[in-house]
This record gives sequence, C-alpha cells and structure tokens, in this order.
Amino acid sequence: MTPTLEQVADSYRQLQATLNAETAARVTVAFESLLDPADLDRTFPAYFRMVTQIIAEARRVGALVAGAFLTAYRDTAGVGGDAPAIAYAGQLPAAQLATSLFVTGPVQVKRSLAGGATIQTSISRARAATAGAVVRHTADAGRSTVRDTVRRDRVALGWARLTDGDPCYFCAMLAGRGAVYLSKDSATGDDPYHDGCGCVPVPVYSRAAAWPGRSREFETLWNDSTEGQSGRDAINAFRRAYAAQRKTSLTI
Repeated sequence: MTPTLEQVADSYRQLQATLNAETAARVTVAFESLLDPADLDRTFPAYFRMVTQIIAEARRVGALVAGAFLTAYRDTAGVGGDAPAIAYAGQLPAAQLATSLFVTGPVQVKRSLAGGATIQTSISRARAATAGAVVRHTADAGRSTVRDTVRRDRVALGWARLTDGDPCYFCAMLAGRGAVYLSKDSATGDDPYHDGCGCVPVPVYSRAAAWPGRSREFETLWNDSTEGQSGRDAINAFRRAYAAQRKTSLTI
C-alpha cells in the first residue's frame, strides 16, 4: 500500500527524533566521562573535540535522511517537473558549537554553584542543558536541508511545521499558523526551533494541501482562545488555553 503524505512526514519526524536522542545520549556519555567538575576549564577542550565529532556525524546522517524524505515526499505528492538538487546542510562553525557547549556545560555548572546549588544539581542542570542544545544542533541539519531544498524547488510554495505528539505551547502556536510561504521575507526571516525541539519542516506544494499533524487543531485553539486580543495578551491567552487542554488530556 502506498503511504500517505502524512505517513511519510511522520516517519521522517520519528527517524529524526531517534537520531536526536541517540546523539544526545552519546554526548551525555562524553559529558560524564571527559568533563571534570573540579577542573572544567582544563578538561573542556578534550570534551569539545569528542562532541564535535559526534555532532558532525549526526548532522551528516540527518542531512541524508532529510534528503531521502524530500524525494519520497515529493514523489508521494505527485509533484511534476524536475526535482531540485538536494541542498544538504553543512557543519556548524566550530566557534558557534564551542560557545554553545561551553555555555551549557562549564558556564552552567559555575552559574548554578554560584546560585547556591549543590555540585550534583549543578552538573545535572548542565547535562540537561547540553542535551537540549545537542538535539537542536542535530535536528537543524535536517531542517536546513528541507528549507534550503524547498527554496530551490520551483514547484514548492513553502513549508509547514510538523510537531511531535506533545509540543510546547510555542511550537503549537507556530504550527497553528500554517505554511510559511516562500517570499523575500522567508529567505531571511526567522523559523525558530528551541533546544530540545522535536518539530520538523514539511514541504508545501499546494495551498489546498492538508496541514500536517495537529496544526489545524492548534489553529482552532488559537482562534477560540485569543478572540478580541492581540500581541502578548493573545500569546498568553493561547498559552493558558493550551496548558489547560494538555492537563485535561493527561487526566482522561
């Protein structure tokens, strides 16, 4: 049986989620074995070198998986015309990755200790912060591959956000806005993903196409909860409504 577009997209999201989790787990091992809490500055370089290799490998895999997804998704959508060359994402600049790992690692430990936390709590916070950043760095390779390839595709109109099964209010809000259509603004505009985010972009080839995942549900919740409000007030109203909805779903 031929898979549906929704099935192709969700299979890709799950593959990316698995890669994210595996990469974060490998970095956690490096964190625990190479970073010495009693000598963070001296042990950081060896830790950074190891994590750089781990993330580089994960990003290569993520870009390849995203490329395969784009080909399968385009074929399933029955899109005509020549498919563009896949715009595989490159590696992160070393300085950017070093800053991220240093801030979520040694800096986080020192900051927590200065705030009165125990060494165990400080290390736990840094480990969690590092894992979240690693998920973002890993997933961003696939995201960039999708977005940059869509920009090359003369048939594509843009992309839409597919969330995981239980997104935060911020991701639900963005998904509920629907597609990001290609324009001068989208070429340079923000398409934000936070640390630990499980969302992926999905190509859009028709304005009549179904929105991915729960996006329509989030749109309806936004419209219902923010009537008569705007700006920060609207965002806060949606956040409260979404939190209440999640709480209700957990108790059912």
